[in-house]
Amino acid sequence: MTRRTIRIATRRSRLAIWQAENVKRLIENHAPDADCELVPMDTTGDQTQERPIRNVGGKGLFLKELENALLDERADLAVHSMKDVPIHLETEFSVQSIDKRGSAHDVLVSNSAIHQMPADATIGTSSGRRRALLVHVYKRYKTVEVRGNVETRLRKLDEGEMDGLVLAAAGLERLGLEERICSVLPKDVFVPAAGQGVLAAEFLKDRAEICELLEALREDDVEHAARAERLVAEIVDADCAGAFGAHCEKVKNGYRLSAIVLSESGEHAIQTVIEHGDSLRAAEIVGQRLLNQGAADLLSPL
Repeated sequence: MTRRTIRIATRRSRLAIWQAENVKRLIENHAPDADCELVPMDTTGDQTQERPIRNVGGKGLFLKELENALLDERADLAVHSMKDVPIHLETEFSVQSIDKRGSAHDVLVSNSAIHQMPADATIGTSSGRRRALLVHVYKRYKTVEVRGNVETRLRKLDEGEMDGLVLAAAGLERLGLEERICSVLPKDVFVPAAGQGVLAAEFLKDRAEICELLEALREDDVEHAARAERLVAEIVDADCAGAFGAHCEKVKNGYRLSAIVLSESGEHAIQTVIEHGDSLRAAEIVGQRLLNQGAADLLSPL
């Protein structure tokens, strides 16, 4: 049997390596002739930790070096968290979900449950969505900017820089840190980021053999849900800095899709929910509803 090498580009963080190793295992289990090789890389986003991500170019800074590796054939695919993939990719790239979805919930890491924290508690996040939701839903808490990988953020919490952190449940669970979770935030109220909990593979559209290989690793319901969430973001023009969330899941008669748009301050919010047999049609309806109710004004910078 002729062996083929599949090179997987990934960031160097422990979570990113876990995700890439998981995709490596899935590929090798599916294709016995494949030998996968990880290509760990530093990204501009990883190297720019002192400033808010929205001020230095957004989530695309975590993809640029990996995409360059795809373009110059140092890698065959790149592995990401779908929530970190910009809605608008360059035309030569495609992205697809991989395997089952992890938890889509946001969670609080703290010594106290979310409703038991003192009124002047400070909660760390780097996400505009989480920051606005914390203000909108829980009102009394202060938010502080915190960046870095999961371990760095937990260390800052443990050193007393803040009273709590809001993180993605999936990341903590994949790192074996689920015991740090204090409160699970309900996703019908604290609506997750589009693609949260979903593993993603990015590749060049003209690499037919890679596309065929990855198609065998996707779960159709996960792919449909992720595409619906990203379509709502595209319709309302929610960029990485915007306070926007969308979550789609399979239900008995089709898909249930919830989406929210908030002002940066968290003072105002528009939310809508729908059940529909077709996930993309649901996204179109939800996106238009949000626009009709003023989503563009909330998402526009002041």
